[in-house]
Amino acid sequence: MSQEKDKLLDHNYDGIQEYDNPLPKWWLWLFYITIIFSIVYLPYYHMFGGKLPREAYEEEMAAAAAMRKAQEEAAPTQAAVATAPADAEAGKTIYTTNCVACHGVHGEGAIGPNLTDKFWLHGNTTADLIKIVTDGVPEKGMVAWKTILGPQKISDVVAYIETLKGTNPPKAKAPQGKEYPE
Repeated sequence: MSQEKDKLLDHNYDGIQEYDNPLPKWWLWLFYITIIFSIVYLPYYHMFGGKLPREAYEEEMAAAAAMRKAQEEAAPTQAAVATAPADAEAGKTIYTTNCVACHGVHGEGAIGPNLTDKFWLHGNTTADLIKIVTDGVPEKGMVAWKTILGPQKISDVVAYIETLKGTNPPKAKAPQGKEYPE
C-alpha cells in the first residue's frame, strides 16, 4: 500500500469528510490496459473490417442453414423409397443386422412394435417411416439411425419394411397404436 499518510480534504458535507487517497496500483494498471485495448479494438473492428460478433454469428448461422439444407437434400424421400423396390433386398440385410432384436425376424414385433399389421404408433406412411428410422423414438428406446446408417441405407430398410406390411407372420405381437387403412 501507499506509504503516504491519508490526506483529509477540506471538503465537509453533512458532517462527512472526504479523504484523498491514491487508487490501488492493480486498479490503475487494469484501467490502462482497457485504454490500450480500446485503441486496438476500435480501429480493427470498426474501421478496418474486422468481423464484429454479430457478423460472425450471421456467417455461422448461414453456414449451418446451408449444411442443414444439404442434409435434407441427401435424406431419402418418399418418392425415392417408393420407386426403389429392388433396394428392399439390401434393406432386408440391414434389417436383419440392426432391427431383428426389437422387431423380430419377420417384423412380428418383440420389444418393438409389430411392423406387419395395420396398427402403427407413429404413422405408417413412407415419410413417417423415414422420419422414425432417421430420428428414432428415444422415449421408446429406439436410437436415431441417421448417423449410423446414412440416407441410402435408411431408404433401403424402409423399402424392406414396406414389404412387411400385411404379411401376418406367426406369433405376431398384439396391435399397438392407431389403426391405419392399407
